[in-house]
Amino acid sequence: MSKSPEKQLEEFLASKPAWMEKAFQGDFSSVPLGLEASNNLDKVSELTPEYERILRQIPAKWKEYRKELKKNYQSLARMMVPTGKPGRPSKTALAKEAANLHRAGMNHPQIASELNERHGAETTTPGAIRKLLKRHPDEI
Repeated sequence: MSKSPEKQLEEFLASKPAWMEKAFQGDFSSVPLGLEASNNLDKVSELTPEYERILRQIPAKWKEYRKELKKNYQSLARMMVPTGKPGRPSKTALAKEAANLHRAGMNHPQIASELNERHGAETTTPGAIRKLLKRHPDEI
């Protein structure tokens, strides 16, 4: 007589340390620290396919497992992704282009029109060009 999936899961988890179930779900906060930590994580990696095989047979638990796993890995991913530089990107390159066009004899509306053609509509306006050239005087 075959065991029920719930009984298989219960037996599987009973033979493992208490922290391992959370580790299967991607919550590594309860993994013991120290020299044995890497061995513990290797063990979790080895046993995860068996744990998932059993869970797939229990739809409610499988759904909850996937939900927890997704939540835990999203928070882990946020911690691992480096942050960008704060603030708005510099417009130095645009200022250089505007300065070159200004030196070539174009006025602010003409420069804005040219830059909008090169970089896409609504990239800049004549007023923005005036301010850009004023903020980046070394480019002129």
